[in-house]
Amino acid sequence: MPRFTLARTLAYGFVSLWSVAVLLPLLWMVLASFKTRREMFMDPAGLPADWTFAAYGRAWKSGMGQYLLNSLLVTSATVALIVILSGMAAYVFARSESRALRGLYLLMVVAFAVPAQAVLVPLYQMVSAAGMLNSLAAIVLPYAAYGIPFTTILFYAFFLDFPQELEEAARLDGCSRLRVFFSVVLPLSGPAVASAAIFQAVFTWNEFLLALLMLTAKGVKTLPVGVVQLRGEYTSDWPGMLAGLTIAVVPMLLIFVLAQKYFVRSLAGLGK
Repeated sequence: MPRFTLARTLAYGFVSLWSVAVLLPLLWMVLASFKTRREMFMDPAGLPADWTFAAYGRAWKSGMGQYLLNSLLVTSATVALIVILSGMAAYVFARSESRALRGLYLLMVVAFAVPAQAVLVPLYQMVSAAGMLNSLAAIVLPYAAYGIPFTTILFYAFFLDFPQELEEAARLDGCSRLRVFFSVVLPLSGPAVASAAIFQAVFTWNEFLLALLMLTAKGVKTLPVGVVQLRGEYTSDWPGMLAGLTIAVVPMLLIFVLAQKYFVRSLAGLGK
């Protein structure tokens, strides 16, 4: 018992210290967004002398509303594509005994291990040749392609344990395979769908590199790229940038608070 208690105390202590290390920068970001530019450099670690929303006003006037709308559209479209296509693919893999499909599944697992940075140059050339630069489709399709392998693996593990008696009953009622999937399997796979959707939404919302490369026109930029617009060539509006970052954090924070159970399960690789 003493050894177990010591181990638990050390574990809780480590998690607590790690949490403080993660939360302190976020807390400083929020507090600094209420400071003036002078306070940022005169007293960077102190509390704001006069709590002002001027930085939020400057951030919003820089186009933050349009960036927020673009991020919402991109995230919604990407998550919808990933969930539907990955679910269909995983269902076929889970129900088929074909060796060719098993080989294709292994190929998809290997594709998940390829980092997105490794294919940035050919991906940019393909998008440019297709005439999709500076359009939301320029990042929605690559995001979906990158998220499908992981989500397929997640759904595959869930569908292996899905009760096939329900599918057989639907087939006896005259449903096709496609109808069985959309009317029976997908509605009853809520935990897996929620886990995949939350994980992919967080990744898509925060992605910066690909959006920076594909989107150069101001009207189509997403939030992570739009916040950078507050950085000037010779001087930067640091309170405005931190206010923009705070605005960008709020939607994902709300999603985490409302669905934290599924969020934790998605990080653990579970779908149930």
